Amino acid sequence: MYHAKPLNKGDCGVGSPKQGNDVTGIRTSFSMIFAMAVTLWPFAASADFRESDLKADPSGQFYCDETMDWCFGLAQKPSNAGEGHTPLLLVLRDGKEVTRQEIILGKRRHDGNGGWRKTGIWPHRFHDPQRRGAFLMGIVTTTTVGYSGGGASVAMLSLIRVDPTPGNNPTGTPPVLGMVATVPLEASKMIRACFSEHDVIDRHQVCHDEYDFEASITPLSDVGAQVGDDDAGQGNMPSLRYVARASRFPPNADLGTDSSVRPQLSKQEMVRAADLSCSFDAVFRFDHKAEEYEIDLPIEGCEIYLIP
Repeated sequence: MYHAKPLNKGDCGVGSPKQGNDVTGIRTSFSMIFAMAVTLWPFAASADFRESDLKADPSGQFYCDETMDWCFGLAQKPSNAGEGHTPLLLVLRDGKEVTRQEIILGKRRHDGNGGWRKTGIWPHRFHDPQRRGAFLMGIVTTTTVGYSGGGASVAMLSLIRVDPTPGNNPTGTPPVLGMVATVPLEASKMIRACFSEHDVIDRHQVCHDEYDFEASITPLSDVGAQVGDDDAGQGNMPSLRYVARASRFPPNADLGTDSSVRPQLSKQEMVRAADLSCSFDAVFRFDHKAEEYEIDLPIEGCEIYLIP
């Protein structure tokens, strides 16, 4: 279950859109809003688990920690269903491959909408200060769908638990990999809103409805699962802070309404507005028995963002 921190209108700001089809300015403004919201979170960064970056190696095929102790890459093999490919996670330890494992990312409700998917290594990991125990890394799956005059993209983060010494087995034992959570990381959607010169005038030459979602995930100082004598080798997993912010442009954008029959937009409405139905702060805790995080997102409020 997530422990949500309620938001109100004062928790989210607004930004001004950039004219035309280029939404870079809009996303920059939204990122600033998002960053400000993150700094308001009352918890400190984890003293037990830390976040560090993974960077591409010279070959560009693997993402590695700063000491090159751990590197991660993706390969593909034909799926058992005969449709598309299934990712294989390749793990290198000290420059040598120690395991490769098929990762079942799960079928999303929007998979039937067409478009295309790509997978990549999330360039971060969460680990203990000594870098000896189990840690978290991730795979990002991005689904992109094209529309007439617009499109949508949704990125989902699958967190993978990597246990270097399962069951306290001797060094050299292949690490054990396990999926522990899948959460939305980023989404954007552009819907064409001008179909005549009159529409262009009514919308002040801004001819798309736009929807954006962005989230961050970081370890917290409290550890979500304690290890007893019977759990040797399983390792602690931290609780995770998850901060999500959603916004729309214009504020009255609605996928269920024909934009051409809406009233003319005023200049005061030419702003990006926070969507409180899909903006929330949450804490995910690790269920040690189930070996996964307890996650319960407000799907109903977020469907317009997370289903392309």
